Amino acid sequence: MPFHLADASPFTHQFLEGPYARVPKELACAFTASFLVSPLVSIIDKAIVQEIAGISQLMRTMGEASKEMVMKPKQFLNGLSFRLTFLVYFGTYATANLSEAALDFYKVRAEETRKLYKVSAASGANIGLLAWRDSVFAREFSGPGTVKRATPAGTIAGFAVRDCATMAATFYFAPKATEYLVVEQDVNRHLAEIGCSLSIPVFSQFITAPVHIAALDVYNRPDATTTERMTQIKKEFGKVCFARGLRILPAFGIGSFSNNKFRELTIRQPNEELLLTRRITRRITQLNEKIRGRRTAAVEATNAAK
Repeated sequence: MPFHLADASPFTHQFLEGPYARVPKELACAFTASFLVSPLVSIIDKAIVQEIAGISQLMRTMGEASKEMVMKPKQFLNGLSFRLTFLVYFGTYATANLSEAALDFYKVRAEETRKLYKVSAASGANIGLLAWRDSVFAREFSGPGTVKRATPAGTIAGFAVRDCATMAATFYFAPKATEYLVVEQDVNRHLAEIGCSLSIPVFSQFITAPVHIAALDVYNRPDATTTERMTQIKKEFGKVCFARGLRILPAFGIGSFSNNKFRELTIRQPNEELLLTRRITRRITQLNEKIRGRRTAAVEATNAAK
């Protein structure tokens, strides 16, 4: 799937650079894409934790964090929520990029084999890093009166199950739905890929939101009964489902697209006209030609006037 972490085809980019030139660029692309996606995701995820913990309302927390991002960017970027979220997505995109680079270096051409390695590596990095980050979020942004302690295994397991379900929706069900739309319904492949790669993970939040709420509630209220947990899930389901669906758009849309687009712009490939340096050179040449044309026209007009 183009511009998606699930894309592992050896024919999508056909990058030509060796490891010493390519690896730093792969890391730089992952860094830049992570910087773009992390602000919004960190705002939403922190707001969800504080909503479930009873510290603040979801929309109020999101509004305050958004205001801080605009009015006090240095303070926002130094905040724990942004820094941890950045590490999660940098780790995810860097793993995806480097695994694809390794497959190219070792000349692995079978698409299904490439997809297996790349998706496994990226999913493992994302699930592990998110479980670690959210365990820190639960501890640092816990409810009033909650004693900070080590994150219980039940909470970490809940986070892992949640993210496994999201990865399954993204890397298995979305491609299956795409093929169905293309083959059975004659939908344009590009539209089907974009639609399914965004909508299927969003819809999966109807399943994962209760798991997420329960996992955080296990930390906030370790002695709560099953009935009390079900009441908490019913209370928070709508808001959490909406917010987690909203965060899919930057995480799987902006992040994945920009990561691949930066790679296309910076890493040498057969079609070098796509490279950013070539585009800049071409644009400068066009501007110079336009300036020379205007000067020539001005000189001719002056000579004609004489």
